[in-house]
Amino acid sequence: QKGIKSGVRKVNIDTDNRLAITAAIREAAYADPTNFDPRHFMKPSIKYMKQVCSDRYEQFWCAGQASKIKQVSLEDYAAKYAKGELNQVAAAV
Repeated sequence: QKGIKSGVRKVNIDTDNRLAITAAIREAAYADPTNFDPRHFMKPSIKYMKQVCSDRYEQFWCAGQASKIKQVSLEDYAAKYAKGELNQVAAAV
């Protein structure tokens, strides 16, 4: 949250999701080591990952903001890239 207040606008949570998936798989494997069906592992993995995402949305003050997201087609994005509109811009320090 301190980073966001300081201007950080992109936060990666992939590692958190991977850890959640790994925890769910380990728990499922420990609970029933004879069941090696991937679906047995994936159901709890998805549940854990959804919880991580939900928690992070709350922590990063993103919850309830979905209505502000505007849909942009791939064609429109391609045009923006071609015009240089999506080039990275470094903040002045």
